[in-house]
Amino acid sequence: MIATVKKVTQETPRVYSVVVTLPQPIAFKTGQVMRWNAPGSKAGRLFSIAVPGGDQVSELSFVISILPEGIVSSRVPLLKPGDTVDLAGPHGKFIFDETDPRDIGLIAGGTGISVLRSIYLHVLTHGLPNKVRLLFSVRNRDEVIFRDELAALAKKYPQFTYTITLTREQPEQWKGKCGTINAAMLAEEFGKEKFQQAFYLCGPKTFVKNAENILSAAGVTPDRIHIDRWVF
Repeated sequence: MIATVKKVTQETPRVYSVVVTLPQPIAFKTGQVMRWNAPGSKAGRLFSIAVPGGDQVSELSFVISILPEGIVSSRVPLLKPGDTVDLAGPHGKFIFDETDPRDIGLIAGGTGISVLRSIYLHVLTHGLPNKVRLLFSVRNRDEVIFRDELAALAKKYPQFTYTITLTREQPEQWKGKCGTINAAMLAEEFGKEKFQQAFYLCGPKTFVKNAENILSAAGVTPDRIHIDRWVF
């Protein structure tokens, strides 16, 4: 389908968010992706939909890390409102289960925040009772995606809390955490609930595997660890 660009925002030095409108509404589930087809090529790239799913959705949002040689991402900084992009989908088996009554733990690394954003927005905008806690790992302050939105949501919705950890700097007057995620950090963030949450993880492969291992060692059963592995 040919979608029309509505808004392009540079979120960080290396990451843009893109909002598009669709020619007709589509149905998809929270957590799924769309394929962006490269112009003049059979190639394409999959990007998570960063808004909640539904039966009649006419506007989508994406978070895209820019790679200079990327067949799709390199074009994103050049997009402007009114331009078109060729999308296909939805695809994907990483699906948020809104019927699960347990509280929710979200663990994001970098642009992995994209699909987890669709989950916390789903909970908050649908009035679900689940408490949601997000642990968001980035390299430095400049790479905190949706910084203002996260602060606004935490202020508006008492059930939503978040912590940001910086892995490559320890700035003065920083109110978040510093360092890569480890067992002590996850225990502090999620252990107060005795790790009874349903966990959703997304980020670089080694980051996700590390988080999965820590959760498993803490007694979280596999059925409560949902990972966006980009396998379709």
